[in-house]
Amino acid sequence: MKYLVLIPDGMADRRVTELDDMTPMQRAYKPCMDSLAKESLVGTVNNVPVGMVPESDTANMSILSFDPKVYSRGRSPLEAVSMGIEMQSDETAFRCNLVTLSEEQDYENKIMIDHSADEITTEEADQLIKALQEHFGNDQRKFYTGVSYRHCLIWKNQPDNYPFMRPHDILGQCIKEHLPVSEGGEEYYAFMKESYEVLKDHPVNLARKARGLRPANSAWLWSPGKKPTLPSFSEKWGIRGAVISAVDLIKGIGLCAQMQSIDVPGATGNVHTNYEGKAQAAIDAFKSGIEFVYIHVEAPDECGHRGEIENKVLSIELIDQKILKPVLEYLNECEDDFKIMVLPDHPTPIEIRTHSSEDVPFMLYDSRKVYPGVEYFDEYTARQTEIHIEHGHDLLDMMIEKDAETTASAQPTDNGQKKKSGIPAAIFDYLEIFAVSIAAVLLIFSFCARLCRVDGESMKNSFEDGQMLIISDLFYTPDNGDVIVFHQTEGFQKPLVKRVIAIGGQTVELNFAQKSIIITDTTTGAQVDYSDEFAVYYNETKTDFGQQYEWRDNLNEQKVNATYDSATGTYTFEVPEGMLFVMGDNRNYSGDSRMLGFIDERTVLGKALIRINPFTVYFD
Repeated sequence: MKYLVLIPDGMADRRVTELDDMTPMQRAYKPCMDSLAKESLVGTVNNVPVGMVPESDTANMSILSFDPKVYSRGRSPLEAVSMGIEMQSDETAFRCNLVTLSEEQDYENKIMIDHSADEITTEEADQLIKALQEHFGNDQRKFYTGVSYRHCLIWKNQPDNYPFMRPHDILGQCIKEHLPVSEGGEEYYAFMKESYEVLKDHPVNLARKARGLRPANSAWLWSPGKKPTLPSFSEKWGIRGAVISAVDLIKGIGLCAQMQSIDVPGATGNVHTNYEGKAQAAIDAFKSGIEFVYIHVEAPDECGHRGEIENKVLSIELIDQKILKPVLEYLNECEDDFKIMVLPDHPTPIEIRTHSSEDVPFMLYDSRKVYPGVEYFDEYTARQTEIHIEHGHDLLDMMIEKDAETTASAQPTDNGQKKKSGIPAAIFDYLEIFAVSIAAVLLIFSFCARLCRVDGESMKNSFEDGQMLIISDLFYTPDNGDVIVFHQTEGFQKPLVKRVIAIGGQTVELNFAQKSIIITDTTTGAQVDYSDEFAVYYNETKTDFGQQYEWRDNLNEQKVNATYDSATGTYTFEVPEGMLFVMGDNRNYSGDSRMLGFIDERTVLGKALIRINPFTVYFD
């Protein structure tokens, strides 16, 4: 069996006005993907765990079956591995972007023009990184050239959890509010500010400006992390794997998992990459005996960041015609069975020019089977199938087939007794199976699980009014992002279904005007951003309990002992041990901890495991 996974990075999108309210996936002419989709298992998947930033490191690690909650150490250490950097335990890797800032006199008042400096060439970037090394490098700091604008700084005796802002998230914005000026960031800010003076008049940048290109006039640090480790892919799955990508991050994931990383000449990480070379590299890998090939193409993501609508459509078409088509033709000519999975790692919507947390479409083609499929492969047809995978690291369980040892003998084992045969025996066997199944179901629902009905719209779009949930509290401890059912007597006669936002020992920073929810672990200092996780904002006001509530702007400060910062509009409070802070996904139409206060863990009836109609499994 041969396995191909094709990742058009950031391919998923939202409707674009300039494309007649179509997404780039819908507009693109992709006959190969669409023909496979007609006979494929098609659905949606969430590759980024709840509470984690929708970045390519977490998403691709997840697709390759490694739970980012367990293994993620940030993207920079993975890129360092790809560059051949042998990190020590006292070293921290930082992504060092070469960016274009506007030319205002004061550094803090500059605008983030371009996170990629017009996709500066690697040759030009290498000269700038060498200039930074000459100026800043010492026995504590060393700079390494990567690809295009993506580079690495290794810095000794630095923490790995400073909350830098990602440059591609603030395009067109003043950098003042996003600089590392909070406690612990002073050295980083000083470096970034001084880097502007080092780079702005460098001959490389003067030449770029003369050619009408944007200068790479500042370094921007983000995504720190320590030395990474991953389990062996081949030991986990029993097959050999290879990754093909222009991006150091993806190469690093593969190398950490002891997969082969295949370099392709001319692979640039943008729309002008060597598509044909990637296809041929995959074919050659299969011919060499590698069973699993993972092709990652950065082009759609970069086009999304740059707001290039037509180029994003074009990149999808080129991936379809110049990568998928020739590899499929080769696989069809082979005698081996094969499977193909196509999916983006995360969306990179043109509208916001950065990554988002929506689910992404996937399709799984099996050369031996015909699934009902869809007419065209895009974000909306995938949602309509109502097939949803909650955790991306479960995807390969659906795709890769492990060999099972034969445990049953072909010889009779009835101690000389004759086996029952004929129709009466068959009826008896079916009745026996039916009776055992009923007994098993009764045992499960008596001791392990129970049914619960969703009432109302507070969990839209995750759950709809009237849907049934199977919940369980067996060996269960609430965690961030879990959907739980709990008793609540204050104003409610029935158990409530909500999502756990924060657990005991965590601090919540809630800003209604910005629709922002930041969770901080008071023990480790680790932060996660829940602002957009699952949230929708239907029904701006709701009438209930005899008065009108504006749920988005309604917090009972006394019940959560919150402090309010009038300058920022932020409420801050800590969740006591043994308590939970919960919210409905439909943030404007939910009675939850904002009015009820904290929820006692002892009132939790269980975690939602399975949604019935449509059927979705929520196992962690």
